[in-house]
Amino acid sequence: MLLQSISRESQPDLALDVVKDKIQEEISGRRFLFVLDDVWEENVESWEALGKYLKVGGSGSRVLVTTRSKEVAEISSRILKLGTRSSMMESPYFLEGLSLDESWSLMVEKALHGKVPQNPNVERTGKEILRKCCGVPLAVSTIAGLLRSKDPETEWSLFSENDLTSISEEKNLTMSTLRLSFNHLPSHLKRCFTYCKLFPKGCKLYVQPLVQLWIAQGYIKSGDEGSEEMGLHCFKMLWWRSFFQEVKMDKLGNIETCKIHDLVHDLASSSATSDFCGCW
Repeated sequence: MLLQSISRESQPDLALDVVKDKIQEEISGRRFLFVLDDVWEENVESWEALGKYLKVGGSGSRVLVTTRSKEVAEISSRILKLGTRSSMMESPYFLEGLSLDESWSLMVEKALHGKVPQNPNVERTGKEILRKCCGVPLAVSTIAGLLRSKDPETEWSLFSENDLTSISEEKNLTMSTLRLSFNHLPSHLKRCFTYCKLFPKGCKLYVQPLVQLWIAQGYIKSGDEGSEEMGLHCFKMLWWRSFFQEVKMDKLGNIETCKIHDLVHDLASSSATSDFCGCW
């Protein structure tokens, strides 16, 4: 994939060493920008090998690494500075999360349909919940999507007292909020969601065929509505809870495509037990 992006030509399946040599040949003496997104590689030797191959690039080349790991940021910055041109890699830049007020604005939009509550206790409770999210946008969106179906004046405080302890007990804040939201899903939505583990990470999903696959698996019970209408409603329920992102509409305003965040895909894979993968 990387070699194809550089050469702008389709490439046959090649041995890894051949790919490395071809990449080095393509970038030799040329200025480039490499973007490595959502990296978790902490192996020092791997970063040293990468630096070795990139040092043939022209002056002004840059490497941009995004990661949720502070250790990866420090390792990649240190080694690529040593192994390549010193200007190719700058010191890590740590992004700040959302402020509490920004998090509250997002919660109002997603959980309260954009309507600021008149009861000050609702805002107080909401911000207590949001402090657990530490300004992480996906965590805020996930919790807000979960609270969307709860009465803010009677159920938010119960949620804060009874459910939020699981978030503070786990190291991975975002995954723990996603898992909490998953645990609150009804069984048919759990089945629909975990089915999505079958698709590759990062791929674009076409919503109508996805709904048809859910119907074929027996996950959708139509009731008074048609199966496809009910399936689309199930999709929206999962979308509102932030299990789907980058939802795109067609010219008529119909939902057309979506994507699944990598962490959400990991949750689908880890949650796809036999309890939720069979027909019902």
